[in-house]
Amino acid sequence: MDTRLFGITQCDQVRAARRWLDARGLSYVFVDFKKEAPTEFLLQQWLKHLPFDSLINKRGRTWRTLPEDHRRQIIDQPSALELMLSQPLVIKRPVLVTPDDKLAVGFSDGLYTSLFPQVT
Repeated sequence: MDTRLFGITQCDQVRAARRWLDARGLSYVFVDFKKEAPTEFLLQQWLKHLPFDSLINKRGRTWRTLPEDHRRQIIDQPSALELMLSQPLVIKRPVLVTPDDKLAVGFSDGLYTSLFPQVT
């Protein structure tokens, strides 16, 4: 299985992650949330490895435009899953899944270097 990078093309962090992977010659499949929303199965797999609040982008426009009472209702994994399925752009980006099923949310040089130590 290839490395998979999930996000949206306009996101600065996604662009930085793509540049990092490209500069090191690492192949990956990019999945744009605007064209292909994540499935419930995929989100449940991510939630097995990460706490729900690490996948919610509370600094993004999608979160900020939600009504305050709706935001207060996101208190556990089921409510977060429902939100991510109905509003995929609320997911923090990028999400990277390596062939050996390591999962990372966000981008930093140090994080990606730790995931791909063979290419540094």
